[in-house]
Amino acid sequence: MRRSLLALAVASILSACGAPAQMAPVVEPPRASTAASVVTPSTTTPVAESASPVPVFGGMSTANLQPHRTLVAMTVGDTEVYESNTTLHPILTMPHTTILGTITVLEVVEGPVDGWARVRLPVRPNGTEGWVQAEDLMLYVVDSQVMIDLSDRTLTYFEKGEPVLTTPVAIGSKRNPTPVGEFFITDSVTLANPDSAWGPHAFGLSARSETITEYNGGDGIIGIHGTNRPGSIGNAAS
Repeated sequence: MRRSLLALAVASILSACGAPAQMAPVVEPPRASTAASVVTPSTTTPVAESASPVPVFGGMSTANLQPHRTLVAMTVGDTEVYESNTTLHPILTMPHTTILGTITVLEVVEGPVDGWARVRLPVRPNGTEGWVQAEDLMLYVVDSQVMIDLSDRTLTYFEKGEPVLTTPVAIGSKRNPTPVGEFFITDSVTLANPDSAWGPHAFGLSARSETITEYNGGDGIIGIHGTNRPGSIGNAAS
């Protein structure tokens, strides 16, 4: 059985994938007892939201999306999340910004309808969902995806459902494997030092490591990023 990690891009990923081969993206859990695998706030500079997402007008919802498109919700402040659209009290509050200083985004999986949207959350455990009030969101349509094939150890970038490029990547080790599932990109950051262990650019994902639970204030966030160790590409080296 093939295993894969699918990330729904909320910003253009070509800035990472278009780099030379030695800077090819690497997927790895951002925490290990050994050196290496996190995008830290102290060494990164958040970049502005890409112009690639298309703002929603005229009542767009998941019910009328084309198959290759995803509805993304950008928070406009701290956002209360409810267990259902009939629950009176929130189960958690999503902060307006992430630990990297970018605006928090959520993936809409149902709605908005009757003022509510069911969303996928960038929290542990992977796949956690909740309901938020639509008035607390700005909605965007995204038509790009990134698929990581863990069996072939490749990353493929898609636009409008069509593959644009494929490149080899390193994946998580047997001890700290890359989780399988469908996730979304939460952060886009440019590294202050392009020759660092994370390359020139990095993307934080909604995915969390199943074996690593903390690193630099984050809860084991999975990332896609470059590397200054080209020999690791194609291996289960993270």
